[in-house]
This record gives sequence, C-alpha cells and structure tokens, in this order.
Amino acid sequence: MPPLVSIVTPSYNQAQFLEESIRSVLEQDYPALEYVIVDDGSTDESPEIVARYADRLAWWACQENAGQSAALNRGFERTSGEYLGFLSGDDTLLPGAIGRLVEAFEEDPGLVLAYGEGFYTNERSERIGYAHARDWDTAWVLRTAKNPVVQPAALWTRGAWEKAGPFDEGSDYYLDLELFLRLSVHGRVGRIGEPLATVRLHPGSLSVAGTVRKARDAGRFADVVLRAPEWPSELRRHTRRARAAMLLRSGMNYYAALDLRRARRQLLRALLAHPAVVSRRFAALLGKSLLPLGVVRRLRARRLVRLGIAS
Repeated sequence: MPPLVSIVTPSYNQAQFLEESIRSVLEQDYPALEYVIVDDGSTDESPEIVARYADRLAWWACQENAGQSAALNRGFERTSGEYLGFLSGDDTLLPGAIGRLVEAFEEDPGLVLAYGEGFYTNERSERIGYAHARDWDTAWVLRTAKNPVVQPAALWTRGAWEKAGPFDEGSDYYLDLELFLRLSVHGRVGRIGEPLATVRLHPGSLSVAGTVRKARDAGRFADVVLRAPEWPSELRRHTRRARAAMLLRSGMNYYAALDLRRARRQLLRALLAHPAVVSRRFAALLGKSLLPLGVVRRLRARRLVRLGIAS
C-alpha cells in the first residue's frame, strides 16, 4: 500500500473557486489520499459546496472565522498521513501532482519537503503566467526573505511537521515561508522542475490584496520568527539581514497603504538591523515617508496618471 497523503483546504468566502479546488484533489490518481476541509466562517455558499462532497472527505468542519493558520492547524490535527500539504480554496492541483511528489520522497528518503512549479491563473481559470520555483537554499532564503516554493505544489513529511509545526496562529501572509524555513532545519528540501499546481491571482487573494496585512505580518516575521532562539548557529548569522529584508518589506507595504508613520518606523528599523538594505530605492522611499500625507497622495495620483491607471 502506498504511503497515505493528507491534504487540508482552508476556505473562506471562496465559493466561486472552491469546487474546482476540491475536484482537483479528489480527482488525483493517487490511491491513498486523505482530504480534510475547514471552512473558516464563510458567509457565501462555501459550506453548501463542501457538504456536497462530504462522503468523499476524511473530515470537514465549519468554524467561526479565526484565520487561515488556525483553520490549517485544526485541519492537520485530523490527519494521519505520512505526507502533508495544503491547498487554498482558490488554487488547484494539476493531474498527477500527488503521485509525482511522493515519487520524489521515495527517490530521496532524506527529504523533509518536496515541491514543484506551477501556473498562475485568473478568475476565469485561464493560465496567465508560469510560477517558477527555485532550488532551496536556507541561507539564501533567510538573507533575502524570499520564498522559492510554489506552496500549492508542496508536500512535507509528518516527522518534520511534528518538529517544525504547527502554524503560528498569529501568522498570515508569510505562514508558508515560516513553515518551510523551519522544516528545512530538519532535513533536505527537493525541487521538482515541472508544474504541479495552479496559483490563482484575483482581487480577493492574499497575493494581490491586503497591503496592511502584509505589512503587519512582515513585521511579525522579523520580530518573532527571526528572533527565535532555536535557529542553528550556522544560520543565525543570516538572521540580521533577514530581519532587515522583512522590515523593509513591512515599510514598503505600510507606505503603499499610506500609513506613513508606520512605514517610516519600519524603514528605520530595517536600516538599524542591517545597513545592506540601503539603496537608491530605499532612500527615495524613506524620503517620501517624511512628506505630508497630502503631498504623498498627490504624488501617487500623478504617477497613476502617467501609468494610464487613472485620469
């Protein structure tokens, strides 16, 4: 019997896309699949959609809205698979994805995390771009605070999850990056150079919305994750630069949200964390954060006109 794979879908008001996501899991050709769905307080038709597939699910539940991390933790508590992964309610697995990921683990028993690449899709499920992955290098990920993993195309081992999980329920946008970094401390990470999933970009997705949420979570990542004492000594030397990168990202998103005070504070903290963040772009952003809000609004309006986005 092949090893059991457990997939969890956290869903919140994604009825428009949810059925496509569910079917992409249930129609995998892998024979040992356990599927769990946690609806995180949806007010649309999502619960009704999930209920239609109840007899094909290992477990499902509706809960009061508690956030994606809490929904995932609750879902993974109900799983028993040797390999774990999660798929948001607006993304999909491509045919054969689970079997290909399990093959990678069987070929290299030292892997704790395996991932592929994918396609970006729009609201109409049309492919609009290629989601490239990059070979994993923990030191590079820490230095740059960039995520080389296409999250829906990833699985990890239960043994590593028991050491690195569960999710911090205060996390939001960067929860997958945090998990992958923690997993990488416990073994090898492997990339499969072929598309295994789709990542949907639409106005309601975390990838394209919620600048304040991104700013807040980048700050949390810098102050909580990267200051954790359990980083191995060979990686700890990279965490100052990583903190600077995340604080810079936090400041940029606060600026985009026109919260100039918080933007300025995070930019200055980034500078103090590691001077390597200084660039012409950084200096320009810090300078603009010192301007009155009305001036910044006018600068932004002019830029949008130049780009043809506003008139």
